[in-house]
Amino acid sequence: MLAVLWRLHSSARKKGTKWLSAAFTEGGVRLYPEPPATIFFITTLINHKDKPKRSDKTLQAIQRVGQAVNLAVGRFVTVGEAIANENRELKEEMSIACFEAKRAGETIAQLTDVANLDHPESDGRITIFTDKTGVVKAARLLLSSVTKVLVLADRIVIKQILASRNKVLATMEQLEKVSSFQEFVQIFSQFGNEMVEFAHLTGDRQNDLKDEKKKARMAAARAVLEKCTMMLLTASKTCLRHPDCESARLNKEGVFHRMRLALEQVIEIVTDSRPSGENEMAAISIYTSIKEFKNKVEGLRENLYFFSKENLSAMLELILEHTEDFTDSAYTSHEHRERILEQSKQAKMELEQLVSVWMQAQSQKTKDIAEDLEVAILKTCQCMNELRRELHHAATSLAADLLRYHADHMVLKALKITGVEGNLEAVAECTCKLSEQKEQLVEVS
Repeated sequence: MLAVLWRLHSSARKKGTKWLSAAFTEGGVRLYPEPPATIFFITTLINHKDKPKRSDKTLQAIQRVGQAVNLAVGRFVTVGEAIANENRELKEEMSIACFEAKRAGETIAQLTDVANLDHPESDGRITIFTDKTGVVKAARLLLSSVTKVLVLADRIVIKQILASRNKVLATMEQLEKVSSFQEFVQIFSQFGNEMVEFAHLTGDRQNDLKDEKKKARMAAARAVLEKCTMMLLTASKTCLRHPDCESARLNKEGVFHRMRLALEQVIEIVTDSRPSGENEMAAISIYTSIKEFKNKVEGLRENLYFFSKENLSAMLELILEHTEDFTDSAYTSHEHRERILEQSKQAKMELEQLVSVWMQAQSQKTKDIAEDLEVAILKTCQCMNELRRELHHAATSLAADLLRYHADHMVLKALKITGVEGNLEAVAECTCKLSEQKEQLVEVS
């Protein structure tokens, strides 16, 4: 079902009315003469004042298009409703969008029905679209509702890919820990099935990408996953047969690492997100890092495999590394430094508690565990809010001090005077002070 809507979505992005043309075809027989009839229909909705009179033949053609629109929308809605029933979290939104699309299609069919139009006898010609406002509203509602359905379908596709990736990552963790060849064969069989599912989903997504660079990156990442799957089999078998061989262990770890990077690259392309590598994350502000960390933590409510514990821990460690810019600064007050360190310590403790409950929730899906997980999520997010607030207070305090102490530009004035006088020692002294101010300004920024 989802593939049907996705194909319609893809076609719509290629050509405005192509999805409509595809939907209007049944058994190889086109339900209206040619695609331009649809374009003519939409143009008539907007510009009918230019040609208020139409012949009977033209009007009949428009009526057929109106009926075809309604029929196509009906099929479209049927698929959308089926998707809504399969995805409860989006059922309400999808159902509303489908209802609006269906209503718009029926309205267009009614407004283009010859039986509902007046027939002036004066010139033997018929005035069409006497209710222009109604037609335009229906056309807008149709476009809006169909767009909503497609966007919701897109969200479902992305969620499916994310869920598939998370299953692959969870199985990879199990493969890394196996100690016997028999256990490895059982888990690898499951891993193979999950990789096939992931390859199928990402392959469809790759075909729908319009950006050639993204399509090439996606193809490269999928190729790496395909090759590394076989390498993983060989490397793991070798490591199991020679457990004391350091090079075999390093080779195995390298394959796992490369596969994780490829999986993350696929997700970055699918979700159109920023790279999650250390160098890229360093360029993101600590405020954004905290926000992203909280989003990942809160995402555990919907999917316990939304993110791995290693990645969450790495994100927090990176955030705490950024806090060292505040705690190591000579300009940060003792009070601010102590509060930041205390909140950093508390954040580590809350994450450890969250991970503990999270691991239990993956194996024991009970009401009590779910409640404990919700409490742990709330505490972790609250702790991050407190840390962000302390950092904000420290930054604003430093900025206020900087503005207050240097608003008169005394060093710049002194440098100008000493330069004019030719006093080299004084110039060097002023230059040193100016450099310190520059460093402080950069640090505060």
